[in-house]
Amino acid sequence: MSTEDSKSTPPIPPQGAPCWIEVCSVDPSKLKEFYAAIFPAWKFSDGTNEASATPVVHITFEQPSGLSGGIVKLPEGCVRGEQPMGAGFTVYNFVKSIDETEKKILELGGQKVLDKMPEGKNGWFANFVDPEGNRFGVYEVNSGGCAGS
Repeated sequence: MSTEDSKSTPPIPPQGAPCWIEVCSVDPSKLKEFYAAIFPAWKFSDGTNEASATPVVHITFEQPSGLSGGIVKLPEGCVRGEQPMGAGFTVYNFVKSIDETEKKILELGGQKVLDKMPEGKNGWFANFVDPEGNRFGVYEVNSGGCAGS
C-alpha cells in the first residue's frame, strides 16, 4: 500500500462501531443539496460504487473521523419512500438548535415525523424525513438545567 493510499483510507473501526450511513434517493445530487444546507459538517463528493456501478454521492464528516456514508441511487422501479430492506436505523445528528434546524428542514421540503422530546436531562431529539421520505434524527445537547423542564 502506498503512503497516499494509507492517508485516504480511514482506519478500521472497532466491532460494532458505525462505519457507513446510507441514504436512498432517486436523485442523489438534489438530495445532497438538502443535507448540505442543514448539516454543514457533512462534506460531499460524487462517485460510483465500484461493485455495482451505481451513482453515489459520498459523504464524509468532520467528526467523528472515519465515519462516512453515502446517498445511494435507488434501483430502477423503486419509488420514493419504498426501501426494499425496510425502514432501517435512525441516525441522529448533533445540532445547536432543534427549533432552528426544524425551520430549515421544513423550508427545504422535509417534514417532521416526531416532535421535539426530552432525552432525560441530557438534551432533546426529534425525527424528520427528507424530501424523498428518508427518516433521520437530530439531537440538541442540554446546555444547563433539565431538558424536560
